[in-house]
Amino acid sequence: MNNILDFTSKMLGIQGLEVIHTNVNSGTYTVFAKPTHIGAICPKCGRFTNVIHDVRVQCYGHLSIWGTKTELVLQIFRLECSCDPDHPFDLTCNFIRKYQRQTIPYEIYVYELCRNNSIENVSKLTNLSHGKCQRIFNHYAQLEIANRGPIKTEYLGIDDFAVRKGHKYNTAINDLTTNSLIDIIEGRTKDEVIAYINDLPDDFKRQIKAVSMDMSRSYCSSIIEALPNAKPVIDRFHIAQLFHNLIDDARKHIQNKVRKEEGDKTKVFGIRWALLKNFEDLTAEEIEKLFKICDEYPKLGECLAIKEEFRKFFAINTKENAAAFLDYFKELVMDSGIPELQTFCKTVDSWREYILNYYDFKITNGPTEGLNHKIKNIKRRAYGYRNTTNFKIRLQAECVS
Repeated sequence: MNNILDFTSKMLGIQGLEVIHTNVNSGTYTVFAKPTHIGAICPKCGRFTNVIHDVRVQCYGHLSIWGTKTELVLQIFRLECSCDPDHPFDLTCNFIRKYQRQTIPYEIYVYELCRNNSIENVSKLTNLSHGKCQRIFNHYAQLEIANRGPIKTEYLGIDDFAVRKGHKYNTAINDLTTNSLIDIIEGRTKDEVIAYINDLPDDFKRQIKAVSMDMSRSYCSSIIEALPNAKPVIDRFHIAQLFHNLIDDARKHIQNKVRKEEGDKTKVFGIRWALLKNFEDLTAEEIEKLFKICDEYPKLGECLAIKEEFRKFFAINTKENAAAFLDYFKELVMDSGIPELQTFCKTVDSWREYILNYYDFKITNGPTEGLNHKIKNIKRRAYGYRNTTNFKIRLQAECVS
């Protein structure tokens, strides 16, 4: 019998525990045990005592043994000290958190399940309540976040994401050095962002050299006002995205004009992707169709030529050459007379300084966009979050490199 108890003790994987008896009933393996050493330091006077005041038993959930649900029935001792005999204290076990009914190894198992599943799924797998699974996840996630230590980075990425599309938006702050989430700001207005930044430690704010963002006035003005040492950097992807959107708007404008004047709407339709794709990626059939239409409608040909010309901007490596190219491109667009592209040049003019800051720091918001995609997947996996605190802890725990 002692061999069985020794084997069970080793399978439990808990130090300082003596197995007294085991039993299997209704598919549950029950292990009766007690601490090997009974004695503790009195929390009041600091002296050691081993005087037992009373004993009770308590059941705790534990990791399954050989696929069998396991429960630990543990003797809980209360000790008394001569300094205050009327107020005994519990003999604590280092493998159980206070006020919990699961062992720490089992809680860590639940936490790892929660990292890769929704809380609801883990609740069904473990037969624990949804609230208990959430509390276990929050506890160990916050420990993990606290153990990461202070953030040391010079470059941040900032972008918004939808909590409820069209109604509520939050802001993600990303460490571009490690591609990890730093924090979530509730809201995306200038006042909300500035209030968050003002609460940050001064040492952290002083070390920030640049912040990558899209063309958001609220974010840009927030950084200029609250982080005087940092430079806003407009993300190059958003410049390209804006340019392609306006090229597409110009195409729509020209096609609508052709449809009204000639009455044949099929004549210039079906060329959108051929116009927007990189020229070297076009098939022979797409090139033939695109050239044919551009010959007949010169404005579409100008759009194609200007689009290909602007691609050269992203191959430039120096700030001086980039500034000269923007001047040259502005003249080219103004000569074309295409209103949508003229609008683009006006936008570039207003953001010129921050677009050119890229060449000083060479950072983009690509990692932050990837982080936002991960946030959306986390939200979908849980079918949304009602509790903002739970959502924030989940994001900080998972959105790390």
